Amino acid sequence: MKKVLQTVTAIISIFCMAVLVSAADYPTKPITIINPMPPGGGHDLVARGFAPVAEKLLGQPIVVTYKPGATGMVGGLAGAQATPDGYTLTVFSTNVTATMESEIANGRKPSFTRNDFTPIACFWFQPTLLLTYYDSPWKTLADLITEVRAKPGHYAFCSGGLYGMSHLPAEIFARATGLKLRHVPYQGGGPCLSALVGRHVDLATQYPGPSLGLVKGNKLKALAVQSDKRLKVLPDVPTCKELGVDAAWHGWVGLLVPKKTPSPIVERLREVAKKVADDSSFIDTVEKAGDEVRYMTGDELTKYMDRESEQIGKLLTQLLKELPPK
Repeated sequence: MKKVLQTVTAIISIFCMAVLVSAADYPTKPITIINPMPPGGGHDLVARGFAPVAEKLLGQPIVVTYKPGATGMVGGLAGAQATPDGYTLTVFSTNVTATMESEIANGRKPSFTRNDFTPIACFWFQPTLLLTYYDSPWKTLADLITEVRAKPGHYAFCSGGLYGMSHLPAEIFARATGLKLRHVPYQGGGPCLSALVGRHVDLATQYPGPSLGLVKGNKLKALAVQSDKRLKVLPDVPTCKELGVDAAWHGWVGLLVPKKTPSPIVERLREVAKKVADDSSFIDTVEKAGDEVRYMTGDELTKYMDRESEQIGKLLTQLLKELPPK
């Protein structure tokens, strides 16, 4: 028995030494970033902004690959099942969290959870804008609330998909104000914004990046920001908090690695992530898209994901209870 224990101890020691040596040499080959969403949007902005800066810091090429499908679950599963050696990172977001929580709320077991990952950092943390078409009679958020409250169920909002990053903030707003709105889901944020510009729907909650050009081009009107802080890119648009509406919502996009990635490699990637977040070229890339860099450490992101999952889970449970019986 003593010899067996000595053998096991020796094997563990050799394994630990191999991991340390591997981490010390990391990286020695190209790194892949999995984007679980189609090209474009916040996921792509973070991945393609991060890659060229991190390449210089790590000394190895970084390739962004796309694995869209099932609202992020296809690419997310590929990231969760990747070898935990620091050579595969996954772009994760509120959208993927919402999809996982939707599976749970519907009584299904998701193919992976946030516990299958270790967060590296968050780079993009943005509130949604409450938008209407440009020549809408609503000049202020108070106008919208008064009119919609007088005609429950008459007005419609659009989203980029059921239970996604632009659906849930609209539900948060509706519950905070007691409004009854019809939901029209589209296959993505682009079609949703086009529908709003074309007056096929009355309002939407969307993020600054894809909608800023339409607001500044007098195609859409921003009535409020779902935050307690005004946006630098739209300083004249008030926040919901200023207007007395408790409807804060933020979406985030960050990078994660598989759960069992060695700690030295995780720490190396976190060091690089902080340098990327502070890099002027990365900041410029994000700001040119109409967004702002909002950095969170891996530990901060872990805690935020836990709180967000709880909030989304409760909201989805409410939404499902309100569905008409089949």
